[in-house]
Amino acid sequence: MKIQFIQKITILLIASTMSFSCDEHNSGEHHHHGEDHVLAASEGAQGSLFDLDSPWTTESNQPKVLKNYKGSLFIISMFYATCQSICPRLVADMEQLAKKIKETTGGEPRMVLVSFDSEKDTPSVLNTYKKKMNLNDHWTLLSGKEDDVRMLSVVLGINYKKVSNGEFNHSAVYSLVSKEGIVVSRVEGIGSNTDALIALYQKLK
Repeated sequence: MKIQFIQKITILLIASTMSFSCDEHNSGEHHHHGEDHVLAASEGAQGSLFDLDSPWTTESNQPKVLKNYKGSLFIISMFYATCQSICPRLVADMEQLAKKIKETTGGEPRMVLVSFDSEKDTPSVLNTYKKKMNLNDHWTLLSGKEDDVRMLSVVLGINYKKVSNGEFNHSAVYSLVSKEGIVVSRVEGIGSNTDALIALYQKLK
């Protein structure tokens, strides 16, 4: 099962890379990180995130693998620290989601943010961002190698590409991951309805 999952990711990864290469070739020089350039999300790969052995580093400079979350529900998304438009709003939406889950279930969910920017988003930068955004200890910010970031994005169905000014165009998606590492619900877009995700969280907790 794990081998089939990795093979499927590899195929999706190749398709994604080819698609973005064509997009970059055909697009003009108009690169802005506004709502007009939020990339649509993909379906994502079916399988457990825990089958990915990619090593990550937390904002506290601690090693982490996604399998460390086995047995716990968590909500995961991708962002980058220097983003000035979509990412702060995405994080704000996730904060509201966490607040609603706490009100509904009595417990705070684990929240995970993984950076697109392997070059700039060091643990120190992510730690500063976490403090700036007033994120509590239930939040973990991760950085990793570019290849691992790309593979995770394919599994989550989050499309992104780095543009000429060093910023990233990307999908705005966050996902609820089961205790077995399966994406069981996700929300795409800023300000979207989260009722279904919250109801499923309550059922699975």
